[in-house]
Order: sequence, then C-alpha cells, then structure tokens
Amino acid sequence: MENAFHQVISVEELAPGQSKAVELEGLSVLVCNVKGEFLAVENRCTHQASELEGGRIRNGMISCPLHGVMFDLRTGCGRGPLGKVPLRTFAVQVIGDQVHVRLTEPAEAQA
Repeated sequence: MENAFHQVISVEELAPGQSKAVELEGLSVLVCNVKGEFLAVENRCTHQASELEGGRIRNGMISCPLHGVMFDLRTGCGRGPLGKVPLRTFAVQVIGDQVHVRLTEPAEAQA
C-alpha cells in the first residue's frame, strides 16, 4: 500500500540510544531511539554499504561501525568527506506503544 505506515516494533523493545534493523518490503530499515524520539533510516552506510545497526548513537547522530562515518538520524546528512551522500530517511509515527515507519517519502518531506 503506497504511503502506508508499517508497524515495526514496540516502544518497549528499543531503549534510548539503541537501534534495531527491521525488514520492510525487501529493505533493511534501522529504527533508532534518540532520547525517546524514534527515527528511521536505511540500514546502509552510503560510504561502504555496510550495515549501520550496532553503530553508536549520540546527540542525534549514528556512527558507522565500519569506518566511523557520522550521520544525522533526522536529516540523513553525513559529516566529513566519507559522508557526502546522505542516508535515506523515513517518516515515523508512534501510535500507542507501537512504532510505525513509512517507506515512500523521506521524513524531511513531511510537513
């Protein structure tokens, strides 16, 4: 269903500072808890295509476990020369105790 949100995880499953990869329509999506705010990005570093799951989350940024490239989880923008290509971001909403992600539009396109 186009523009549909998908229930992906319960709020209790993801403590602040943690992330978890989920599979949605054949795409690995990383759901992150940033101090109680849930954000979602493609689980693939744009530098070397390695998974971001397990990367350290700090101040709204995630670091790639492979080379340490930092990405802003809200905008997808990277820092430094290895982060030139931004991450794909996704709209997230919390309904009750469930986190939902929409794949069709980047989160920053939401108004």
